[in-house]
Amino acid sequence: MNALELNGICKTYPGFTLENISFSLPMGTITGLVGRNGAGKTTTLKSIVGTVHPDGGSVRILGQELGTNVMQDVGIVYDECCFSEILTAKNMNSVLGSVYHNWSPDLFLGQCERYGLPLNKKIKTFSRGMKQKLSIAAALAHSPKLLLLDEPTGGLDPVARGEILDDLWEFIEDGQHAVLLSTHITTDLDRIADRILILSDGQLKLDESKDVLLDEYCVLRGSPDQLDLLDRDEILGFRRNAYSFEALCKNRAAMAEKYPALVCDRTDIEQVLVLLEGSEQK
Repeated sequence: MNALELNGICKTYPGFTLENISFSLPMGTITGLVGRNGAGKTTTLKSIVGTVHPDGGSVRILGQELGTNVMQDVGIVYDECCFSEILTAKNMNSVLGSVYHNWSPDLFLGQCERYGLPLNKKIKTFSRGMKQKLSIAAALAHSPKLLLLDEPTGGLDPVARGEILDDLWEFIEDGQHAVLLSTHITTDLDRIADRILILSDGQLKLDESKDVLLDEYCVLRGSPDQLDLLDRDEILGFRRNAYSFEALCKNRAAMAEKYPALVCDRTDIEQVLVLLEGSEQK
């Protein structure tokens, strides 16, 4: 069973359209959702949880239509802390325990202690990074099967980020849980993601296994006059300046053989995103 299925999700605002977004998350996987600001990541996440009502398409979570019952099995972390800032972590333990059927006070308070969060200080005194840790502790404390995370490691130092990423890996390793992680920190996805989704201007431009992306995609480099050597149908995205060009292609081994005069390098998630968003397309 897939943890999440989107089929043809559309949403139109003045000046922006989320267009026919379809993808699925298998259990036991972490999927990274990336794109520049305004690409549609947050609208996609809000469509999943029902805080935005799509104009078309469908969402299924754990095999069910969106509803209150299924949301008991979903943990959510937004890019901004959504808890009342007059509360303390201890207050939250009581409040959220009345909301979630599977809430575990021991798990929540244990995660707070592990993350170094004070239990008796008001949330308004917390830094952004501390608020993100608190949100993650709360998302994990009711034993969800699906985590939806919007910039969860924003504001965290490298050590704290590593702790969070380790927790996400442990969360899915039994094969019965899944994570959708929206982030600008592509190095986090290099480390833990199984699949990469890239949104651009409201369209899903790429849905690919991370291993395939890193092993089979490539960047061809050369001088501007060499650009005409390329078959434009093989170019997924590119950019150039007065002295050189970079072109994103698939099938690295075949490209290296076909274009021996060009430099053919492996790529990474950030570079794929940049080239797909290049100011010049084929």
